[in-house]
Amino acid sequence: MGKHVLNSNPDDLDFVLVGITCADNQYSVVSYINNALNIDLALSDNIPYNLKGGKLFNFSLFRYVSEEMGLEYFLIPNNSNLESSTNEWTAGNDLFADLNVEESTKLVKELPKTDYFLILKGEDLHLFQFKIIEHLKTIKEIVQVQSIEPNELPSKMNLVF
Repeated sequence: MGKHVLNSNPDDLDFVLVGITCADNQYSVVSYINNALNIDLALSDNIPYNLKGGKLFNFSLFRYVSEEMGLEYFLIPNNSNLESSTNEWTAGNDLFADLNVEESTKLVKELPKTDYFLILKGEDLHLFQFKIIEHLKTIKEIVQVQSIEPNELPSKMNLVF
């Protein structure tokens, strides 16, 4: 597994960010996108994300490189993979003492209704951006597709990997 370091260099934000709203699971969404764009996104890594209090969440990262178009595609869900928390304290008569609580967090909290992010990197990515968005809009399971300006997001550095 590769090491991921977050930098605050503005040049790192040279990518196109597309927000996708779809209630289906991440593997179904990957399949829809692969079929619509004729690509082969595949799970490449789990990105760790630390929160205050020492909680660690993971986000699945799907990747595809199109050498003929000079584009690199990344798909990452806005919701982390569910993590089972351990009970730090137990009370004898606690109704929920024997239950594990599943927790998740948002990668980009300011976009709570966005389920997935498609990140496009490459030299001529702006030439392909609109065609890709139009193809995504043809997927009936996707409710909304929107172009997002990453520089305007307070948590933009969560998208640099």
